[in-house]
Amino acid sequence: MAMQSYSAPEGIPMQDNRAYTAQSVTVSMPDQKISDDIIFSTFSLHFCNICCLGFGAFYNSIKARDSRLLGDFPKARSYGAKARCLNIAAVIFGSIVMLIFLIILVKAYILAMSALEQIRDKLFLFYFILFYFICTCVAFGFLNTFH
Repeated sequence: MAMQSYSAPEGIPMQDNRAYTAQSVTVSMPDQKISDDIIFSTFSLHFCNICCLGFGAFYNSIKARDSRLLGDFPKARSYGAKARCLNIAAVIFGSIVMLIFLIILVKAYILAMSALEQIRDKLFLFYFILFYFICTCVAFGFLNTFH
């Protein structure tokens, strides 16, 4: 707990020109460490915004910070807890979606490469047959008859 002491001047003049003496007042305020996870929420908002979970987390983080500044600590704790849960959900779902996307991308690349290899093999076979046909025609003199 942070203890702060404030003292007032000895005589405070009032409207009726009498001086009143002031007493020193000690204000004790408990340290309120309420986590709003604003950095985590910003990360979730920009990189893991699946189903707007990142936006919800960012919104609750801002509300937690505002409530803390206004002195409503139970509401700030509530918003902070919601923000943390939404951040965790956003990162988990975002990671799963990213992993699925990566798996689909790798499978598509593998399928494309195998299809390209099959086309290349068929094309090689076509060129081989064409080359064989031309060589056979030249060998037997069939091409000279078309002139």
